[in-house]
Amino acid sequence: MTRGQKGWLLLLLALCLAARLGFILQVPASEYFYSDGDDYSRVALGIAEGRGFYPPDMKPNIVYRAPFYPLVLGGIYKAAGGENLVAVRLVHCGLAVLTGLLLFAIGRTLGGLLTGFLALGLFAVHPYFIYHTATVAPETTFIFLTVACYHFLFRFYDRARLRDALAAGFCLGLAAVTKGTVLLIIPAACLTAVLLLRTSWRRAWAGAALFVLTALLVIAPLSAYTYARWHEFSLILDGSGLNFWIANSEESVRLFRAETPEEFKRIQRTLWMEVLPAFEQEIGALAPASRDAFYFRRGWEELRAHPGTSLWLAYERLKIFWSPWVHPKVYGLKEVLVSAAATVPLFVLGFATLWRRIRRGCPDAVFAGLAMVLITLVAGMLFNTEIRWRIPLIDTLLILYTALGIASYAARLGFLRRAQFSSSTDAVPV
Repeated sequence: MTRGQKGWLLLLLALCLAARLGFILQVPASEYFYSDGDDYSRVALGIAEGRGFYPPDMKPNIVYRAPFYPLVLGGIYKAAGGENLVAVRLVHCGLAVLTGLLLFAIGRTLGGLLTGFLALGLFAVHPYFIYHTATVAPETTFIFLTVACYHFLFRFYDRARLRDALAAGFCLGLAAVTKGTVLLIIPAACLTAVLLLRTSWRRAWAGAALFVLTALLVIAPLSAYTYARWHEFSLILDGSGLNFWIANSEESVRLFRAETPEEFKRIQRTLWMEVLPAFEQEIGALAPASRDAFYFRRGWEELRAHPGTSLWLAYERLKIFWSPWVHPKVYGLKEVLVSAAATVPLFVLGFATLWRRIRRGCPDAVFAGLAMVLITLVAGMLFNTEIRWRIPLIDTLLILYTALGIASYAARLGFLRRAQFSSSTDAVPV
């Protein structure tokens, strides 16, 4: 990179940081934003105070919070001398800058310097990623780990180096103990390696095996802790059973049929303040893995008893899961318009570019397409309606392919020859 190109990189990283600092300076210092922020903070305080994970005085649903983000929070609280949300947000800002740098690196690998700059720029100003910097929620940490996993996977597809598969597996394991939904990319990653690395098929199989094994070794300490604590095996305690039941319950039907935002919020409060506590009383003193299994059974009972309703719910969940704007029954008109302005271009140009690369057999695009299908079929149809489940895993990929699409059009118009973003080795393979 030339001095001018390095200057552009530093400028975009500064923009990424400034946009987030500007936002967090405007929010209340004690605001969690999501109700589960209180749960994460309680677990983190227990860790910072030396009481370990899941002290006995915690309410039962807190054990559904996957442990890596509470560990990060606990370390911040320990260093800050107590619960300090400003310190948390500053750490989130640092992780966001690192995420932007990774997106730049991936974009540069896929399409050259301009693609990298565009990917970083799109991420820097995207309102969703800015917003989550201020939340006491695992999204910013999860996005960083997921993008790091994508970075090393794409390097493995490009160079067939086993150390890249090892690094991808390590990042995947950490991401999985932050949010378990990321495990859905494993079949896509392995199938892509085996099908498309034909010239190095032994390395493809070895890399796929190393990727999965490394991820499981990272997850193993959590599984061992769960077994030692409650004498029950659970790969990751992340509330998947509870989410499965809620997504297929009668309360979910009422939520979808709510006519106004006020009615929606009232039904939501009833679910969390009345229905769920009644279930917890019925369950009694079950260990977390048994409690999660109980909710899975109740969810399957709902599916079998009302198949037509379940199909309708799956359809409604997919509409929200793939909505290019936030839910109008939860957010105001301004938030809906801002989210649409940020997401609709990613959908149009990102998917168009992705499809062209899939048709060319590019391993990165084949992996991205397979991963999106698996995430949609499992997370989108069976579990939950929130776009919080989609954006960290899918929209980061769409940012990359949108950047590739813009860079390809710029190359056709001769922009690269006039700009400072190209070098003799750059290409835009779309």
